[in-house]
Amino acid sequence: MGINWNTKNIPERKKDGGNSYWVKLIGIAIVAFLLFVLGNSLLEKRREQKENKEKVDIVEEQKEKEEEVVVREYKRLESFEVIDGQMAYIATEEGLKEKDYPRPIVIYNHGSTFVVNDKEDNPLLSDLRLYADTFAKNGFIFAASNAHGDNWGNAQSIEDNRKLVEHIKTNFHGSKDLYLLGFSMGGLPTMNFAHEYPENIKKIALLAPTSYASNWNKKRVERIMDLDIKIWHGDKDVNVPYSMSRDFVARLKKEGKEVPIITLEGKGHFDIDTEYIDNVLEFFQEK
Repeated sequence: MGINWNTKNIPERKKDGGNSYWVKLIGIAIVAFLLFVLGNSLLEKRREQKENKEKVDIVEEQKEKEEEVVVREYKRLESFEVIDGQMAYIATEEGLKEKDYPRPIVIYNHGSTFVVNDKEDNPLLSDLRLYADTFAKNGFIFAASNAHGDNWGNAQSIEDNRKLVEHIKTNFHGSKDLYLLGFSMGGLPTMNFAHEYPENIKKIALLAPTSYASNWNKKRVERIMDLDIKIWHGDKDVNVPYSMSRDFVARLKKEGKEVPIITLEGKGHFDIDTEYIDNVLEFFQEK
């Protein structure tokens, strides 16, 4: 029997065995690359989302602040209180929140012939409201006691002011920080109160003040040595002579206490009360 040389039915040896390995390897690499790209894309997307959220939060926070500024338009909140028989005027800003407290207190002492009451025809009331608006809208509580009227700085006036301060702390969220303001006769109760209770007084502004220089000996001056005091006085004042403030300043200086006096040329007594509100505010706001 002869040999059959037909080779068609003989299976051929696979020639792509080595190639399939590389194909698989390349496939795995491609998949890994795609997963890497997809992962980076997801991370980038999350990062962008986080940044966008932070931007939105910042914008919303700024918007809230702007809205608060717009919504919180200043409006005076005033009250007439009788404290131990003495009428007192107290003013702050309406619509304050808990975070806005406590607020420093400005105590105003009026001149002689004036009274503190709730009568709309009272000439002092319009001045008190001017002071109230200036100080209340700038973060203070403003107050004034009748302090027994023409008190000339007596012991009753000192006690009236003390009770007023305590009343404000208890009922109006007042802080312990005090700023004193005295006009004309009001210079006497202002400085006498400062002598008795200097501890929490930050600044004292005196406008055309009555002041008895001879009353301030070394011992009394030592009590107010650390207080920041400034005086405004017109050199044409015929009610409370300018010389009174000049002598007062000289007496304090003799005992080691420097107090600046702003000489207002050509100004009379009633030219420098509410007319210098902004100057007093600036002084009170100085650090």
